Amino acid sequence: MITGLLPQDLPTLLTGLAAATCLTAAPACRSRHAILLVQLAAGLFFAAHYLCLGLSGGALANILGSVQTAAAIFATRSAAMNRLGYGLIGLMIILALVFWQGPVTMLSILAMALISLGRMQTDERHLRALVIAGGGFWVIHDVIGQAWIALAADIGALAVGIAALMALTIRVRIEWRPAALPTI
Repeated sequence: MITGLLPQDLPTLLTGLAAATCLTAAPACRSRHAILLVQLAAGLFFAAHYLCLGLSGGALANILGSVQTAAAIFATRSAAMNRLGYGLIGLMIILALVFWQGPVTMLSILAMALISLGRMQTDERHLRALVIAGGGFWVIHDVIGQAWIALAADIGALAVGIAALMALTIRVRIEWRPAALPTI
């Protein structure tokens, strides 16, 4: 029964599982840098997965996303990397419009743009919120496109991301609570 949902050859299956694992694990990381490194690994594994499936468009999109992730990692130290990171978001949108395939393409544009914009944020809460927003569009995209490994990864990343953002928000609120006024 499950064999119809999974790729038949081992490299395709392993790269898909590695990508799904990295994508799901990324939101659990505790720093922006660690999140981006794990997202970079996920992007490269997804590129390899799509190449194994013979989907060069998906592979190209993930390679471009990986370059944008690498630029985001160094964006805080280099103005050139910062410009490159934001510039690649525009390039991703243009390429998606060139390879337009209907509503599925619109979902992927929204997802990639939000996630890529999130990667460029220095504030961890803003990064997480934008990645979660983009992840919602990926889930819808995966259902329509019947991309089951990606769907599992995106649902896992969304669940872990929401939990991590809630934990971060609660921790920040507790740590930054004003001191209680003395009672008489």
